[in-house]
Amino acid sequence: MSASLAVQRLAALSGALAVGAGAYGAHGFRRSNRDDYQKELYSTANTYHFYHSLALLGASRCRKPAL
Repeated sequence: MSASLAVQRLAALSGALAVGAGAYGAHGFRRSNRDDYQKELYSTANTYHFYHSLALLGASRCRKPAL
């Protein structure tokens, strides 16, 4: 398996986890009795996770991806 394929698979897995975490945040976490600060913190962390998944996908398109 080439390095770019491994990074692409890692990006796909990370993206799927980001979508799953977003769904949990929208349907489970937001309905709980947590304060607004914790909800905003979770939302920000999930956004960063998704952006970094996209960055990994971009890194897989590089000629020599080095992690």
